[in-house]
Amino acid sequence: MRDTENKTKENSVRGLELTAEKINSYSAAEGAKALADLKKQSIHAMEENEAFLMKLLQDNKDTEIGKKYDFASIKTIEEYQKRLPVTIYDDYAGYVIRNIHNNEDNLMTAYPIRVYCETSGSLGNPKIVPMTVNSIHVQQKYNSLICDAIKDMALKPGWKKGRVMTLLESKMTEMKKGKEYGSLSAIFMQEAKAVLPLISTTPAEAIFPDGNTDTRYLQARFGLAASDLVQISTTFLSFAAEILRYIENHWQMLVSDIETGTVNSKVRMSEDIREKIQEKITPMPERAAELRAIFEKGFDTPFATKVWPDLQLISGVGTGAFEIYEYKIRERYVDERVQFYFAGLNSTEGLFSVPLAMGDKKSAIVPHSMFYEFLPVDAQDDFSQIVTLDKVEVGRDYEIIMTNANGLYRYRMRDCIRIMDKYNELPLIQFQYRLNQMAEIIDDHTEESAFTKTAMDTALQLGLDLVDYSVYPDRDAPLPRYVYFMEFAHMPEGITREQIRTVVHKNLEKYSPDIKEYIKKGIGAPTELHILQPETYMLYHDLMVFKGRNPAQVKPVHIIINEFHYRFFSKLIEEEWEK
Repeated sequence: MRDTENKTKENSVRGLELTAEKINSYSAAEGAKALADLKKQSIHAMEENEAFLMKLLQDNKDTEIGKKYDFASIKTIEEYQKRLPVTIYDDYAGYVIRNIHNNEDNLMTAYPIRVYCETSGSLGNPKIVPMTVNSIHVQQKYNSLICDAIKDMALKPGWKKGRVMTLLESKMTEMKKGKEYGSLSAIFMQEAKAVLPLISTTPAEAIFPDGNTDTRYLQARFGLAASDLVQISTTFLSFAAEILRYIENHWQMLVSDIETGTVNSKVRMSEDIREKIQEKITPMPERAAELRAIFEKGFDTPFATKVWPDLQLISGVGTGAFEIYEYKIRERYVDERVQFYFAGLNSTEGLFSVPLAMGDKKSAIVPHSMFYEFLPVDAQDDFSQIVTLDKVEVGRDYEIIMTNANGLYRYRMRDCIRIMDKYNELPLIQFQYRLNQMAEIIDDHTEESAFTKTAMDTALQLGLDLVDYSVYPDRDAPLPRYVYFMEFAHMPEGITREQIRTVVHKNLEKYSPDIKEYIKKGIGAPTELHILQPETYMLYHDLMVFKGRNPAQVKPVHIIINEFHYRFFSKLIEEEWEK
């Protein structure tokens, strides 16, 4: 049962005899050091951050950008702010093209570029950002290791011996002149490839997939076969919700394959991959019997902690628009024994913050990761109101403007964060929404969080098993209105689309009061609703991967802003509900 049992088998890596417990113990110990270092920085956070900036400028004074703005002569933050403008991605696109196609170096950064990463592309247009070895080191120290330290403090000791269901898919392609292109998560997975069989239930064929592999099946099948699972790890909690829903919908096929030691013939993968997977599995009738007994009792109570008695943790991004998936997982799939580690604000552009405790949605700014500036969201792009981290106000919303080791200077992230508190001098922040992820039918400027709360409240009030939602601001209708697209896994008997639509509209009026005023004035219309076919959002994810997007970077579409998304969801409306 090579793919499932957490044996004490050892694996030789760089001359060390390793087990899952040894690997996890080492990373937790190193993480404790990183966490202690961050807390030490918190005492004089502004000094630490200013020192980071001055060293960055000196190290990069001979780059093309450094010469253009005379980094060598900048001695204060004020000089830096006066000399360099606030920037966006278009200001760097030319440098990136020259890096990649002309093999030119020392343009944006003097630090060695390890890989070119794609952003998640919230608006559907992924960007290419250079990732230096310096930034990768920061990610490893303050992100990965601190996570392990917090796990060690909060979880039962058995977590070190167990394994994790890894929902990270690593896609790395070679560009011109040997340069690599992929996602940040792919870098970490590549570096951990030798030890992954010891700490992860997910086979390499799912973590490093070809374009034709049904990774969802492999993640679920190998995860179900493992009785020693202690953690589910993903980038966004939407992926965790999706894999649990997939298991619920396809458990009979999965359990049958575990019982017989086979791979279902209808599952999509190449013959070469199928042969490799077949070599890793053997019949497991006892485990299959356990699973079947659990699933046959139904899904009225959470099944995950029955399937995996040692499951203690689910980790991933769960703030902002992703809170809907945390609620879904807690409400349907796990009980109170399972804790959540909410990843801090982290992106391809850089690491901003990390949580200081398990289950905390606040996260601490990392002074040695980048130089931070904060533009109040209500400043209407008045850059004279920009402040440094020592001047931020608790309770106020800001857009982060950052300078980092990847060659981005005074770069607008377009993320709205709220200062929740402070740890010594370190601001504790929480992501709110993407500033360009708003919608309006007239002049309401409704945030994504309002649409999410509307969907969540509707599902809770009516007992609906919400899978996901999307909203289209229909400004071309005779009277402008919002159009919701919603997918449900289960529906109560006798409920109608009109009943759901009415509750959706009332909830949206609560979170976006301007809509009620528009209707009173006769210039807006009530919210419309369409119910989507089963597995619409799974299909969307698979389609994006087929089109070349990195699986780990595909985010749910909550606000429809382009014709492609509108046509996609409009074609998948469940016609029976339209009658």
